[in-house]
Amino acid sequence: MYGRFYDRRELDMSSQELQEVPISSVDGEKEQATADAPEKKEDEEQSPKEAIISICSVPEGPVLRQNTSSLLVACFGEFFGTWLLTLGICTSVAAAAIAGAQSAIWHVAFPGGLGVAISICISAHFSDAHLNPAVSLAFAVIRFKKFHWFRLGPYILAQFLGSLFAGLTVFIAYRGSINAFEDARNITRGEPGSQLSAMAFGEYFPNPAVFNPNEFTGITSVFEAFLIETWGTFILVFVIFSVTHPSNAIISNNKGLIPFVIGLTVAILISVYGPLTMAGLNPARDFGPRVIAAIAGWGTIAIPGPRNGFWLYIVGPFIGGVLGGGASDLALYCMKRFKK
Repeated sequence: MYGRFYDRRELDMSSQELQEVPISSVDGEKEQATADAPEKKEDEEQSPKEAIISICSVPEGPVLRQNTSSLLVACFGEFFGTWLLTLGICTSVAAAAIAGAQSAIWHVAFPGGLGVAISICISAHFSDAHLNPAVSLAFAVIRFKKFHWFRLGPYILAQFLGSLFAGLTVFIAYRGSINAFEDARNITRGEPGSQLSAMAFGEYFPNPAVFNPNEFTGITSVFEAFLIETWGTFILVFVIFSVTHPSNAIISNNKGLIPFVIGLTVAILISVYGPLTMAGLNPARDFGPRVIAAIAGWGTIAIPGPRNGFWLYIVGPFIGGVLGGGASDLALYCMKRFKK
């Protein structure tokens, strides 16, 4: 036990003469036997099912660390990383919409995307750095051999708790500014139109800072907003699955680029779809702060929101994430078959 193997031929000797045979020698014999065995031809045909499973079974990568981190430590990483990610995005929105510190949507998108990259860099040391329930679900469904289903529930719980505390942090920091903002514009918290201050926590469609929050029915419908959130998350998870796969020759030699590629993708999506739905793309990032807003006085403006639309920021990303991850690995499978 504990890394050593005792040769049975020496068991009749005294304890002083007992010879210890290191496991490495046994492993060496196994490796030699394996080397002597005929190798499987690379060109041997695989069934589509076997090929897809082999693609989903990703080797050790820069983000996937479930074999080296305990579940508790991994959940801490997801909690802290999601807290930091949500704090960065919500604070950027609050600084722009409430304090007027930023004047254009890219001034919100860029800090938000950079915050995503920093959050991944920090939390990847402890966990898989999903920081998004839609990403975790996609890994559990598509790359199930590397991210087992029993980890999905704890991960999602940790992510929602992290976003919840991030929303509380934003409320404590910006409470005075929000009160002054509402007083200056005669906004009654919890009444129609108070999306202008509630948007520092959850997302709304269309963006209340871009369009009049009281005249929104003809701009973005509920179904259109749902499609945008689904499509945006599809793109995000497609990129994540593509850059985290070891077969990506460009990224595999520059693994430090992965967080910043993902962060830049988030920034671009926010700048493109932010005016329409505020580009949630993350069920935890939206729902956690939204709960804080509901408790802090926004009530039904937070949950269920105008036109009862809060659900699309949860359902849309879940669907889009699974489809995006599946499309990425399917594209990889097709490319390998085409090269053959």
